[in-house]
Amino acid sequence: MEQPGLSGSVSQPLGPGATARYEGGLWVTVGRPERHDDGTYGVTVTFKNGTDEELHLGEETFSETLDVESGESGEDYAPGHHVTWLNRDETASALAPPLPECEERTVPVTLEPAREGAPITLEVPPPHPGYRETAHFQLTLG
Repeated sequence: MEQPGLSGSVSQPLGPGATARYEGGLWVTVGRPERHDDGTYGVTVTFKNGTDEELHLGEETFSETLDVESGESGEDYAPGHHVTWLNRDETASALAPPLPECEERTVPVTLEPAREGAPITLEVPPPHPGYRETAHFQLTLG
């Protein structure tokens, strides 16, 4: 990734509203969590294709393109921080079509934390072998 400041790695995760910039022109931005009246949270993940070819974001399985983990980045076990991803199927559908060059796609993620203030990590692995490393975004729900 080509990043000023935090690298987006496990040890230096990006925060809400930040953008991971991959070599070759792919940009991924994770929005700030928004609380809904029912206690769930919505987060958007925007993929911007600045490459010179279409990208297959969900070619294999969407979990290879986007994943949600309970706890802080790099934490193996996060007791009391469980989070449920409520719209996995909707996310998979949004990631399935190829992303044309010079276009962007915003994918909604709906989460339900076990408790307010739960930290979560969104991991965005590279969708193409030509890109290098997974971008980590650390957020707090509440």
